[in-house]
Amino acid sequence: MTTRIILILFLALGLSSCKVKKNTTSKNDEKKINMNEVVVHGNAKNKKGEAPYQPSEKRVNDIIHTILDIRFDYEKQEVIGKATITIKPYFYPTSTLDLDAKSFELKRVAMIEKDTQNLSYTYDSSIIHINLGREYKHHETYKIFIDYVAKPNDNKQKGSAAISDAKGIYFINPLKKDADKPRQIWTQGETQSNSGWFPTNDVPNEKMTQEIYITVDEKEVTLSNGELIYSKINNDKTHTDYWKQTLPHSPYLVMMAVGEFDIVKDNWRDSIDVNYYVEHQYKPYAKLIFGNTPEMLEFFSTRLGVDYPWEKFSQIVVRDFVSGAMENTSAVVHFEGLNHDAREHLDNTYESIVSHELFHHWFGDLVTCESWSNIPLNESFATYGQYLWDEHKYGRMEADCNFDNDLTGYLGQKEKAKTKLIRFNYNSREDMFDVVSYQKGGRVLHMLRKYVGDEAFFKSLQLYLTKNKFKNVEIHNLRLAFEEVTGEDLNWFFNQWFLGAGHPILTINYEYDVEHKNVKVLVEQKQDSTTSRLFKLPVDIDIYSNGEVKHKKVIIEKSHETFSFKSDAPIDLINIDADKMLLASITDMKPMEEYYFMLLHAPLFMDKSIASDGIISNMPDTSNKDIAASISFCLNHEFWGVREIGLDMLDKLNVKDRTVYADKILAIAQHDKKSLLRSSAIQLLRGIDEAKYKNEFINATNDSSYMVVGSAIGAISESDPDLALKIADGYKNSKNGNLQSMYAGLIAEHGKGDYVSYFESTFGKYGFNKFSILNSYGMYLKRSDSTIVLKAIPGLKAYYSKAKEADMYSKFMMDRILSLASEPYAKKLNDAMEQKKKLKPKDPKIQTLDKQIENAQYMIDQIYTVVGK
Repeated sequence: MTTRIILILFLALGLSSCKVKKNTTSKNDEKKINMNEVVVHGNAKNKKGEAPYQPSEKRVNDIIHTILDIRFDYEKQEVIGKATITIKPYFYPTSTLDLDAKSFELKRVAMIEKDTQNLSYTYDSSIIHINLGREYKHHETYKIFIDYVAKPNDNKQKGSAAISDAKGIYFINPLKKDADKPRQIWTQGETQSNSGWFPTNDVPNEKMTQEIYITVDEKEVTLSNGELIYSKINNDKTHTDYWKQTLPHSPYLVMMAVGEFDIVKDNWRDSIDVNYYVEHQYKPYAKLIFGNTPEMLEFFSTRLGVDYPWEKFSQIVVRDFVSGAMENTSAVVHFEGLNHDAREHLDNTYESIVSHELFHHWFGDLVTCESWSNIPLNESFATYGQYLWDEHKYGRMEADCNFDNDLTGYLGQKEKAKTKLIRFNYNSREDMFDVVSYQKGGRVLHMLRKYVGDEAFFKSLQLYLTKNKFKNVEIHNLRLAFEEVTGEDLNWFFNQWFLGAGHPILTINYEYDVEHKNVKVLVEQKQDSTTSRLFKLPVDIDIYSNGEVKHKKVIIEKSHETFSFKSDAPIDLINIDADKMLLASITDMKPMEEYYFMLLHAPLFMDKSIASDGIISNMPDTSNKDIAASISFCLNHEFWGVREIGLDMLDKLNVKDRTVYADKILAIAQHDKKSLLRSSAIQLLRGIDEAKYKNEFINATNDSSYMVVGSAIGAISESDPDLALKIADGYKNSKNGNLQSMYAGLIAEHGKGDYVSYFESTFGKYGFNKFSILNSYGMYLKRSDSTIVLKAIPGLKAYYSKAKEADMYSKFMMDRILSLASEPYAKKLNDAMEQKKKLKPKDPKIQTLDKQIENAQYMIDQIYTVVGK
């Protein structure tokens, strides 16, 4: 499953920068949403102060095959189902069967034999406990029939920061009351939510084949796992689609989707159907969005030495999805950000999501973690699949540029240094879906690749996939595959990186002789010894001297290490971790001249990124020839990520020195091929003189990129907010979420008058941008008068009643709106009460203050009627 809310918010806001900005503030900081304020799970501890141990699920019975016959009650938002399940004891004889089934109404539970016999059972709204009538041995199979109604809206299972809801199946606009939203049904099974719509053993270490009959209205199409065997027209204006998957997978990967979709057909190797399900208006753009999929299939199959194993590969874009995407076997579900046109595609292709979910079909679907403790065997690999695709398709610079954000994202969450990659102690399985399982895990795989070499790395993956296909695995299966190929005991690596916590924190110093020909490199490991051990770090060091590069290999494994190097000519650069593969926090005390040399001459994007950080952190008050040469080099580089580095360096110059580059910045704003850089250049010009470049900003509001349009309008708002709002008003009906987020932000800061109806028109729309729009609504209400606030309350009540039943983030944002809207009145209330305390009992001012208190309390009470308080 793709990256989760934090990553998706980056994507939804069009943020695809190589260099995530650090330690920066802006006057709009007040508007930023701190998603960490959301409390997802408690922190239960055992006697040792640890979260409880979470074992793999014990297997008593083994589901072999599931047949489902599914219909829907749109009025009640219920699933009318019949399940026929073929089962056998896992090993030991058993006379009972437990099946997960959340919030079902059970009509019948029976054993299918010559004569179908009803079975006795108990049900606690989560698990059906079935008495099989006799004992079955491990070689005997039996068939259970269950007639049921699934009621997902009665399911109280909670979501998480990763997957914001856990009903399992979702009815979108079921009664077609919203004219702007199609009616759809879709499912989301990970982690253990598919038992919200069919009975099963809802654990990852179960594997089964399946058949699903789905009956829907005649205009609707369906998608499920496996192949569509036939579609039968019924006499009641419905049709029944029969889907069959003959290869086993885990229950959480089962899916259905229903709606009025257009199907755009493609193929791979002329034998595998590759189809894209999109809403009608996006049909012309389906191959623009998904068109690289066949090439991805070929690349991954060839690189891994294991062909794509499933019957087909389809992708569908749905409304109101509870995460970014889901790797359901042969039928990936994407959130609505992938519903976009050619203009939106310029700013964000979402191709990383496509590659991530496709790579899961080897790592996660074909070979599946046996427990959620081992979820990095799914998610770390899928994250690294994004890197492999970028490297293949766009080159190493692009791959490293995007991958750097993973490292920054992980290192930025310092509390995660205590968290193991493979962890058996956690409070909730949902906690496993975090920056450690994704970003850190991808970087660890990259280090493993660099340590063993490409040939051994991919040969090991081929062995791992081949040995364990259609099975469940734990981390040791991966280690054993690598050891069999390389002939090396790799426990040190796996214990250190997969089973241990933290990462190295390195400080590097240098001692040169007078001639700069001899150098001692002093490396210190400074990580907290209570959370991390000393790390063993095999690294390459490149020594640049007199136009030549010498390569050295060293191992850092002590708390303090000293490495000595000699050269016949003065040394220009000591480049430690020359391949830039280490997962570490590094403070490198290079001389400034080496940073300048590194930027210009070291080959990798990460070399230039790290060098620029060193230069920026030591930026003098005024520019000099070295800075000028560095900026010029970057701004004229062929790779956009390096040009972005140049803009970042310019941003750190004082305004006077930056003005020297104004013409070059303007040229980038007008002509650079990368919309992100045109947008960034506009921001720089805004900082130089927003009034001087106002006409250029106005021209930029006609740019092909919505991102650039948004930046231009924001720049105009600095000197002429009324004009900015007027221009933005022309986009208020746009379906682009980024523009709506920008427009809402302008209203929050500069809007005059009544915008309540506008904000109400955005409720439940624009994908993950809805969160920033809701936040802007709260900011708008905070500075609005009481008439506007009171007018907003009925609409907020109606939306809150939906939000609290939807996903956790919508509810969180609605609570935030109320907090922001009530803030001025809470301040008035507190101020008046404090003033009253200072007055004597008969002071005539008390009456005025009492009225202020009464009015403020009234407004607070009215605002919180939204939530029934």
